[in-house]
Formats: sequence, structure tokens, C-alpha cells
Amino acid sequence: TTKLPTMIAAALSVIIVLIFGGETWDFAASVSYGQLAVFVLASFLAASFVLYRAFSFRLISTRRGQTSESSVVTAAATYLALMLTLVCLFFMFGLLMYGVVVFVFPDPLMSTWTSDKDGATLGAHMRLVVFLASVGVLSGSLGGSADSRSVVRNVLFAADET
Repeated sequence: TTKLPTMIAAALSVIIVLIFGGETWDFAASVSYGQLAVFVLASFLAASFVLYRAFSFRLISTRRGQTSESSVVTAAATYLALMLTLVCLFFMFGLLMYGVVVFVFPDPLMSTWTSDKDGATLGAHMRLVVFLASVGVLSGSLGGSADSRSVVRNVLFAADET
């Protein structure tokens, strides 16, 4: 995950803009857990679709015109590695955003910034963190698709040996 700087930079730039907006805090204070779960799932599906489409390997046919076994294994490994990368990004952004929410914003501001409910509760913090982390995953995948195929192939399939 840390070897994909374009992905991280794209995600952080969107998250930083969103965390300083009152509408984001209103959304986090008011959204239900079911709606948030649907948003997270949709973000992961869209992000994995964008990344896999950008970095998938062509399926190679055998001499008989059938799909080769090695190309199916490579495609599956690519998809699983990209999903693991997205999960790691989600938890990394979630942890970072929780630290920002708890240590940067004062409680009186969080309780009065939202228009409908109190934004200083632990539930509101968790909903905000999950929302920002999933927006980071989605925007990171859009920005990460700008990385070259060779960078992604080296990250997914090559281990650094020192």
C-alpha cells in the first residue's frame, strides 16, 4: 500500500478537503449504520472495478483457444492483491482520520458544528471515520489508476530482496 504514492496522495487530498467541511460532519452525525454500510460496500466495489480495469492482465488463450490456467491464476491473484490493498488503505485512512478527529478538533466545535445532532459522540466519530476512509479508498483508486502498469506489477508480484 505504501508503495503506491499516487493512490495515497489522491485519497489524502480529497479526505483533507472533506474533513474541514461542516456538511461532512452533518452527514456523519445523521447517517444510519445501514446507509453507511451500503456506501462502504459501493465504494469498495467501485474502487476494485476501477483498479482491476486499469491493471488487469490480458487473459491468454492456449493453442486450442481456451483460457490458460496461468492467466486465470494471475487474474485472481491480481484481484485479491488489489482488494487487500484497498482494505489496508481503508484501515490506514481510518486510523489516521480517527487521530485527526480526536486530537485536532475540539469537542465544543464538534458539538455545535453539526446542525441536527451532536457531532462529539463516539458514534458520530466512528461514522465520520468510516465515511472518510471509504471516500479515501474510492478517490485513491481513481488516482491510483494513473500509476503505470510496471509500478503496480512490481508492487503486487515482486518482493524486495535486500
